[in-house]
Amino acid sequence: MPTTHCLYLRRRSEMICKVKKAISRYNMPLEGKTVAVGVSGGADSMALLHVLLELKDELQMKIIACHVNHGIRGETADRDEKFVVEACKKLGVDVRVLKADVPAKARELHLGVEECGRRIRYDFFNSVADGVVIATAHTLSDRCETLLLNIARGTSVKGLCSIPAVRGNVVRPLIDCTRTDIEKYCEQNKIDFVTDETNFEDIYSRNRIRLNVIPELKALNPSVEKSFSRLISNAEEENDFISEISREITEKSVLDDGYDARLIEEQHIALRKRVIFEIINRETGFVPEAIHIDSVNSILKGGKTEIIGDTVVEVKNGIMRINPTEEKTGEWEYNFDSFSAETPCGNFKAEIINKNNLPPKQFVHNKVLDCDSIIGSLTIRNRRPGDKMKIAGSSCTKTLKKLFNEKHLQNRDSIPILADELGICWVQGLGCSDRCKIKPETKKILIIGEDKQND
Repeated sequence: MPTTHCLYLRRRSEMICKVKKAISRYNMPLEGKTVAVGVSGGADSMALLHVLLELKDELQMKIIACHVNHGIRGETADRDEKFVVEACKKLGVDVRVLKADVPAKARELHLGVEECGRRIRYDFFNSVADGVVIATAHTLSDRCETLLLNIARGTSVKGLCSIPAVRGNVVRPLIDCTRTDIEKYCEQNKIDFVTDETNFEDIYSRNRIRLNVIPELKALNPSVEKSFSRLISNAEEENDFISEISREITEKSVLDDGYDARLIEEQHIALRKRVIFEIINRETGFVPEAIHIDSVNSILKGGKTEIIGDTVVEVKNGIMRINPTEEKTGEWEYNFDSFSAETPCGNFKAEIINKNNLPPKQFVHNKVLDCDSIIGSLTIRNRRPGDKMKIAGSSCTKTLKKLFNEKHLQNRDSIPILADELGICWVQGLGCSDRCKIKPETKKILIIGEDKQND
């Protein structure tokens, strides 16, 4: 019996020791804090709760267990809630429970169910006490799965860092423990837990990696989780270095009315993209994707682009602005039936010629229209709210706002638009509409000419 008891103590201390090393290594701010422990009832979260209870007196922590019933899994979710409440009662732990209809809230907020559930959980955890530290049960195994998911989707060095051990007031004490470590700890310490039946369904991306990919990788390298841990650690070090430099450049680029686009453009592409990331995140609160960063990078010499939702980034005269206030020129409109008009942005004229007299190379000219497709009276004007157009050769109709963003066109209220009774025929910088393009049956062609903008 003494030998068995010593072995029990040694195995328990191995787990506790690994967690204490992680707390120290990642500077987790737990000492003297009220800690909201996310407890789902699964093996990972129950192990986390028991480990933190072991360390409670040493670190002078107040432990509050927090459980969220997401209203998704019906009776199974109710079972998990009951289990957590009863387990905490036996352990003498204060427990808080939130019942939420996550699917309904997700529809209301126009969010994905997973993202909505995450927001609800963290809002709840933060509400249980002032200055609370949130402890979640993410493990090294979770970290490896997230790493593979990020790689499969295409990621940067930032994505190779996977799940951070610490983010703000959120800590993950089990981040260096594998799922095998957790299962052994629960077995040796007779810790009961519930099992989410969906963990064994490979219809979810993470489950596919857990059930199918990880076992194959372990067949190649039984220590693959330790190898991934080294990769993540190396990526974190490089990411911290790049982040520190990019933050310095971001601060140097700050101007009274925007950011110094020329300074940003001078940087190495890796730093340039990171600075753009920092600026977008700082100004909007959104985490930009690669497509958004590349879009902004493409206009650093000048232009405008729409990135996330209605967020607009404009670079003008070397200054980058987020959601700049546009100077309104007011609406203007002129009759163009005589094929001549003086507008605020220049003098426009047009002439009709026979198709046979047009050189073949000009068939695709963006100022050439099928005259027979023009219906009723012609006007030349600037844009109006809701203006839409299907560009010649395009497969879909888009708003002018979106088209202007895609083409990085500036001074949008001054761009001339030719319209008939059916809608837009031609837009300067975009060309003619699909309805008015030159067709095989076209006989007469309208050619638009313009003088320089009036002074």
